[in-house]
Amino acid sequence: MQSHINIKMQFKCIIGILKFERKKKQKVCIYLTAKANDFLDYAKVSKRIKKYYKKEQFLTLEESLEFVCAKLHRKFPQIYYIKIKTYKPEIIKNARVGVKLKKFY
Repeated sequence: MQSHINIKMQFKCIIGILKFERKKKQKVCIYLTAKANDFLDYAKVSKRIKKYYKKEQFLTLEESLEFVCAKLHRKFPQIYYIKIKTYKPEIIKNARVGVKLKKFY
């Protein structure tokens, strides 16, 4: 049985390299698509993503995506494809700043 999940979530965390970003939590939006060769529990995947962002306090969005993909694949080895996008919607007025990453395993 194959599994294909889509997750859209947002929460506040410490992320960024600027002084004010290291002190005050800011909103991040995560969009994830994952495909797996077996059942993939979207609730567990969502919980892990939020846990990683809250705990790690990444310096860059790019670093966060690489870390999250590696950790998710390690925790859920049935995943063979991940597409993840992360945005900081409030960092620049009238702009949506973000990055995306695709991984095939």
